[in-house]
Amino acid sequence: MVQIFGSPGKYIQGFGELHNIKKHVSWIGDSYLVIASKNRIKDLGEIIKESFGEGFKLIFAEFDGESTRKEVKRLMDIASAERCKCVIGLGGGKVIDTAKAVGGYLKIPTVIVPTIAATDAPTSTCACIYNEDGSLDEEINFDKNPDIILVDTEIIMNAPVRFLVAGMGDTLSTYIGARVCYRGYKDNDFGAKPTETSFAIAKLSYELLMKHGLLAKLACEQKVMTKDLNKIIEANILLSGLGFESNGGSSDHSFYYGFCDLTHRKEHMYHGEYVSVSTLCTLVLEGAPKEEMDEVFNFCVSVGLPVCLEDLKLGDMTEEEYKIVAKGVLRCKSTHNYPFEVTESEVIAAIKTADVIGKMYKESKRML
Repeated sequence: MVQIFGSPGKYIQGFGELHNIKKHVSWIGDSYLVIASKNRIKDLGEIIKESFGEGFKLIFAEFDGESTRKEVKRLMDIASAERCKCVIGLGGGKVIDTAKAVGGYLKIPTVIVPTIAATDAPTSTCACIYNEDGSLDEEINFDKNPDIILVDTEIIMNAPVRFLVAGMGDTLSTYIGARVCYRGYKDNDFGAKPTETSFAIAKLSYELLMKHGLLAKLACEQKVMTKDLNKIIEANILLSGLGFESNGGSSDHSFYYGFCDLTHRKEHMYHGEYVSVSTLCTLVLEGAPKEEMDEVFNFCVSVGLPVCLEDLKLGDMTEEEYKIVAKGVLRCKSTHNYPFEVTESEVIAAIKTADVIGKMYKESKRML
């Protein structure tokens, strides 16, 4: 049996730490491609320039908004033309995925500076590439994890609270998916078995959510840094990232990808918000104990995560749309990590049942 645990070269988390980016990355080289949105370049570009000072070439490339093959190719061409020795991804999930793809294809070091704690994308080798219509094209796993993750908690603290909560939704899925692979000796994202370390990390991410999630949200609403908020930022970005990749998953993200196949509908929600409902559907699909479902549904309601289809603007789904989503769920390889066969009818049943339970909890009713 082969076990593999993957991680970024270094993880740095601190208040105002973007001001020290040169100290952390200057060993890489003297020329950097910084990928960021127009607003992030405007808000944070000067901080990066001041940190590096003289003697370094910084090329700021404005991200066009979608992590597509076309956008990755455009940015690769800029990096090659400017002879950049490193790519820095500054922003949210799609900027991060794009930066990882650019660095991965060019085989140059990659630095990720997340400006929100909305997903666990920063630490992983995986980059999600989307089609022009917003549907998922492919998940690409590159040879190595990013070289450096630099988390400035001051930036994340000042971002909209909804991003932090969405990140909790993504983190919520980590342990629930990981235990299926761990118990069934299924492969993780590296094509090997999980380690005891990776499973302990996944479990810790779940425990931190339950203990500190609500308090972290309250602190973020007040734009203040507390121990609770600091712990949840670490859980959302580091622990969830290490946990999902080094353990593998089940259907915890599969329902989300199924919802992405409803390309005729406008996407209203963030990744982690869809994953929240995807995880609740997973609990129903696998027949989780009522005590656990009660804890998870209660947590989601307490922090404001979606718990039913109506919360995702999908409360009027047709039977044909249920089938589209179910086919998307079954298309995901991780869905088949269960020790039982998952069928289309079971997937639809899980969605409809989770939806009803979610509505019940929103009305302050409980299973226990």
